[in-house]
Amino acid sequence: MTDTRPVAPTAHLLLLTTTVFALVCGAAQFWRHDLDPIAIPLSFYLTGPGGAYVRLAYYLISAGLLGFALGGYRATSPPLRSRLASTLFAGAGLALPVVALTELFLGSPYEQPARLIHGLAAQATFLWLSFGMLLLNARWRRDALLRTGNTAGWIVAWLATVVLWSQVFLRDLPHGLMQKLTIGLILVWLAWAARHMRRAAGVR
Repeated sequence: MTDTRPVAPTAHLLLLTTTVFALVCGAAQFWRHDLDPIAIPLSFYLTGPGGAYVRLAYYLISAGLLGFALGGYRATSPPLRSRLASTLFAGAGLALPVVALTELFLGSPYEQPARLIHGLAAQATFLWLSFGMLLLNARWRRDALLRTGNTAGWIVAWLATVVLWSQVFLRDLPHGLMQKLTIGLILVWLAWAARHMRRAAGVR
């Protein structure tokens, strides 16, 4: 039988932090009148007016992802559990604070190495989340407890992956818009996964 003891708390944490991230970063698109939301990626919102709130949202969702790395693993039936999927989500959770903190070195003597680390951490976060979502969805589709209602998550995970890779092959697309669309789809998937875990644990 699936051990669901840590599932409900980690699902609650993921849903809460995902909601906070969506609200704060969504609001930042309106309060930063100096930035073009279509052209400018989200990392530019980490500094300047309200940047502290955006960084806090990054730290919070990082905690949510670390919890989900455990909760998603424990929610899955033992024969289908994937340590790789958990590692991918945990890696993303550890990389996000790096993405946020490196922006604070702009204008300092460490700006160039900070930009390099920022770019690597951001790309790793997107790739790890993309592969983690697809892998976990594939396991859940075969899980007797979690397969019901799994189609929605499967579709969103693939949409996020397609949008992510379209930025690599279709460079004429507006970078800010496509990046934020990818982030939005990932947030939708994470919220879905949290609710899916709560349902499997018998929590409304």
